[in-house]
Amino acid sequence: MKKKTITAFVCAIILVAAAVAFAHPPKAISAVWDASNQMLNISAEHSVNDPAKHYVLNMTIFQGGKQLLQKQYTSQATAQKFQDSVALKGMSSGTKIRIQIVCNIMGSTETEFTIP
Repeated sequence: MKKKTITAFVCAIILVAAAVAFAHPPKAISAVWDASNQMLNISAEHSVNDPAKHYVLNMTIFQGGKQLLQKQYTSQATAQKFQDSVALKGMSSGTKIRIQIVCNIMGSTETEFTIP
């Protein structure tokens, strides 16, 4: 009985390690400002095998130390990348924001963007 328990425990550790090896954070965030609609179009590289199980969990946008918005997700539209658009009303040219994107399995990335 003890040998089966140890074997099961070792197998569980190997499976968890394998899952983490395939998980990776999003990278290369790209942002484009649409001044006429005051929308920020955001995309990030995040290629996954199954966008219903491995996806961007949330995106947060900050200005200075203030959180402007946070969005939660339950899947990713494509297996290649994350994309979304958000309204940021009242942003003036030169305003600096920070975009943070978090993977539901492992890791996060962020970038700074200046409103043109």
